[in-house]
Amino acid sequence: MSADTAAAMSFSARIREASWSRHQGLDPSADTEREPGLFDRLFDGSLAVDDYTRWHAQQFFVYEAIEAAGDRLAGDPVAGPFVFAELARRHSIEADLKYLMGPKWRSGAEPLPSTRAYVDRITEAATEPAGYVAHAYTRYLGDLSGGQAFGKAARRNYGFDGEGASFYEFTGIGSPKAFKDEYRSRLDAIDLPEDAKARLVEEILLAYDHNGAVLTELSANLGRNPFEPKVIAAICHHMNHDHAADTLVICRGAGGRPEAHAARMTGFDGDGADFKAAVGDGEVDVRVAWARPLTERAEVRPEIVRIFTESEERLES
Repeated sequence: MSADTAAAMSFSARIREASWSRHQGLDPSADTEREPGLFDRLFDGSLAVDDYTRWHAQQFFVYEAIEAAGDRLAGDPVAGPFVFAELARRHSIEADLKYLMGPKWRSGAEPLPSTRAYVDRITEAATEPAGYVAHAYTRYLGDLSGGQAFGKAARRNYGFDGEGASFYEFTGIGSPKAFKDEYRSRLDAIDLPEDAKARLVEEILLAYDHNGAVLTELSANLGRNPFEPKVIAAICHHMNHDHAADTLVICRGAGGRPEAHAARMTGFDGDGADFKAAVGDGEVDVRVAWARPLTERAEVRPEIVRIFTESEERLES
């Protein structure tokens, strides 16, 4: 886009023009040659509720970061006009995940590498007010637009009535169109120099790219975990709260991290279990393979006991 063309457009129109190709790249109907991804399966009804739940869990971390920045910047003259209580999604996501995964859902929700990169980018960008605006705009206006179709599909596919898809319900917004028009008018009136506006547009494109990376990672693993998210959350909670010392022994022994001073179980699938081990001032990923593929909840406990016993023997030898 030339400088003259940009100058002739409203800022909100300029954003839409610059981000259109990224937006189309996330549209399931835009590329009929590729393998069906998460959105495709949601719309055609073939997305398992477990994979829907895993997607929902990843969104929790994104909105946690955006809304923490919004709370901090609510009084800022640039960012403040874009902080709306009626847009906040975190509590709705938490309610949905409690419904989908049970009351111990937080123990079974861990950001994927792509989600962690996205969250880190939000946190870094939101040190500047315009960075917050870029990420808030990308997510919230998307939720009020295409996101409404996601909510409709989830309610149709899974029979949700409120909980499970409350993330998509904006009860404080009577007219999404009127709200979006007002939001765009505030973008048009944003008090930023031209170079800062250009950086804001670039940050929006980065937000699209990060969102696409999360969807790609999720889509690559659809249907691969035989365990329900609620089962994973319950077992992880049990290991981390009732058997924290045993979890640490496993990470030190079978996990090969004898220097770890704390550990937590973050998930598991049919092939093994995932942990975070506290080493020094940070955490490192630890993966411990099962002796054989597992498919049933009843198989998990004996396998954990075996790994714990072997870890104790290894550490004592």
